[in-house]
Amino acid sequence: MKMFSGIELETIKAQMASLCAFSLGSNKIMELEPSFSPLVLRRENKRIEEALRCTVKYGAMPFYGLKDISTLLESAHKGILLTPLDFVAVIQHIRACAAVVSYKNKIEEECEEIDDLVSSIQVFKKIQEHLENCFNEYGEILDSASPELKSIRKSILKIDQEIANESSKFMQKHAASMIDNIVTTRNNRVVVLVKVSDKNSFGGFVHGESASGQAAYIEPSSFIELNNRKQSAISKEQEEIERICRACSEMVSDIATDCLNNLETCAILDALFAKAQWGKNEDAIVATLTTERNIYLKSTRHPLIDRKKVVCNTYRIIEPTRVLLITGPNTGGKTVSLKCLGLAVLMTYCGMPVCAEEATVPFFDNVFIDIGDDQSVLQSLSTFSAHLSKLAIVTQEATSDSFVLLDELGSGTDPKEGESLAIAVLNELRDRKCLVVATTHYGRLKAYGKRHSDVLVASVQFDVEKLIPTYHFIEGLTGQSNAFEIARRFNLKESVIKNAEFLKNQQKTEEDQLIDRLEKQILENEQIKERVLQKEIEVQELNERLINEKHKLEKEKEKFQDKLQQEANDYLQQIKEEANQILEELRTKQEQVKYHELLEIKNKLSVLEDEPIQEEVHDSKSFKVGDFVEIKQSNQVAKILSITKNQCTLDLNGITVRSKLEQLRPTNKKIIKPKKVFAIKTSKLSGFSMECNLIGMRVEEALQVLEKYLDDAKFNHMTSVRIIHGDGTGALRKAVHEVLKRDKDVVEYRLGTPSEGSTGATVVLFRGSSKK
Repeated sequence: MKMFSGIELETIKAQMASLCAFSLGSNKIMELEPSFSPLVLRRENKRIEEALRCTVKYGAMPFYGLKDISTLLESAHKGILLTPLDFVAVIQHIRACAAVVSYKNKIEEECEEIDDLVSSIQVFKKIQEHLENCFNEYGEILDSASPELKSIRKSILKIDQEIANESSKFMQKHAASMIDNIVTTRNNRVVVLVKVSDKNSFGGFVHGESASGQAAYIEPSSFIELNNRKQSAISKEQEEIERICRACSEMVSDIATDCLNNLETCAILDALFAKAQWGKNEDAIVATLTTERNIYLKSTRHPLIDRKKVVCNTYRIIEPTRVLLITGPNTGGKTVSLKCLGLAVLMTYCGMPVCAEEATVPFFDNVFIDIGDDQSVLQSLSTFSAHLSKLAIVTQEATSDSFVLLDELGSGTDPKEGESLAIAVLNELRDRKCLVVATTHYGRLKAYGKRHSDVLVASVQFDVEKLIPTYHFIEGLTGQSNAFEIARRFNLKESVIKNAEFLKNQQKTEEDQLIDRLEKQILENEQIKERVLQKEIEVQELNERLINEKHKLEKEKEKFQDKLQQEANDYLQQIKEEANQILEELRTKQEQVKYHELLEIKNKLSVLEDEPIQEEVHDSKSFKVGDFVEIKQSNQVAKILSITKNQCTLDLNGITVRSKLEQLRPTNKKIIKPKKVFAIKTSKLSGFSMECNLIGMRVEEALQVLEKYLDDAKFNHMTSVRIIHGDGTGALRKAVHEVLKRDKDVVEYRLGTPSEGSTGATVVLFRGSSKK
């Protein structure tokens, strides 16, 4: 006998059914019943496991366009002529089946159960193409359905044009008799609207008068032959359409049985992926089935309670425990815990995912549930009688492989008799070795649970301060009614409460009092543990926020440094341009005073341009003899010759100077020493080399030498010079030409002639020189 009422499984099935794509899938879910066959259970849970994995990774399986066309297919199988809209439904069915197969083909993981289902679906691509060639999505027959139909419709269009021409001529010829030059149809024939007094003046047929009686619909004799031809063509068109529909109906009849099988498979898949979509929405998992008599539900929750409010609990019934006895006050959450356990088992047996982080469910041969008030006036059953009728079934039919859920066991009658009956029922079920979950608030049942090793007593917490249940499930503790604490909150006289507590304690044995004190200490420890866990969560969240803030600050710092560097580069570029402008003015005026000083300033600015704006903090103790350093104040590069305490001796371009270590910073730059040195003097009176040899230098090093050489050449009023860069890879030559191209004082540059070094040298002409 099935006893699943009161567990709200139907509500969950309705939620899943609403996610189905078409009616047959919804029906499959609503017709679902828990299966107790291990073979079916393993298959269904394997299916939902694969479907849930695919839904999470690839999205839901597409079923767009599917609907129940079983009646249509059965009609086609019997040879009944289908309508154009029926063919549209068949086209949509074939398309949907093709989409399902396409979805399966893109799945990379191995999904045996889904593969088995989808592989049974047949896609009739050629028939789909033929039907699409005959009918559009609105059920209209297309010209492409057959050459004959296309020819007939072409002739109809031609006749329509002839009728239009004849109508125009007629109306022009008899304009005085016409009313508003109206051409219309009556009895499927083209007619004109004329004055009723002239209706017999044109021959032909009168097809009636207007409602006002002032006009008549006339088919002139010149229209008759054209209308006859059109009616004949329309008749042929209908005959051809009927022939096309019959031929298409025969095609559908041939595949009707396969399409019915497709519908059944698609209904199964639709139901399966609706359950998977529900599981994805609820962050549910698929339970693990076990042959052991153990139930384990980690952080499970009731699927019908708001996820923002629901409390997750962990439930376990591990051998040798056979009975879980949940105690506590009324409205404390005992029934919710009972339903969570029952739903997890029944949903697994229906091939549904469960709302938990981890779940293990054993194989049962039946599930018996007694939850809620089954009072019935029609059956003359009181609440207690209704419970007794169910208990009778349980004690008669339950086996060692059964799962029994009993809510408020023994309630509804005298407390002493109810307690005794509840204990007797539990003894019977324990003897049968059933797995039992029961709720109660009877004191004797709590003591009963403590005395037996195969009974696990648990409770749900109640917040005495707020007078609301917390729904937190705690193993090993018997729940208290909290009647005295609640009475104090409602200001009942303290003397009355004290007297009640005295009377209660008189009935307790010393063992009961020890158990109460122990449970109180355990509860306090649990509360401390919860507070510690909450603090750990808060600390973890704070740590994550700090890490995020750190990353945010680092990004902002990088942005700020980039902005600062850009501003510095812009400023240095501006200074350099101003220096070039001053040099240009001096050269124009032939002023030689302190010109070499300005060149030196320009070179320093060029060095600064390439330096990052970021100031590094450097430990002066890490400097050692032989290091290249940069003087902070002037940005000049020097080499450390010796170090004494916090001072050092430097080689600055051949000049020995002393400096404090704190005034230096490390640098990657080195003092440039060209492999082939040429003489460049700043005095016009000294001899100046006509060529600059850059061979053997790196590009960066060569460009620094080149820029200084060009400045000195301008200072010495050279008209032309030769830059020797060699052939090589051509990189140095290209870099030299880029510098010359940007120099405003260079009028022209060209590769040398054979006598000037050919392509290994470049000849430069300065402004003011005459081209040769």
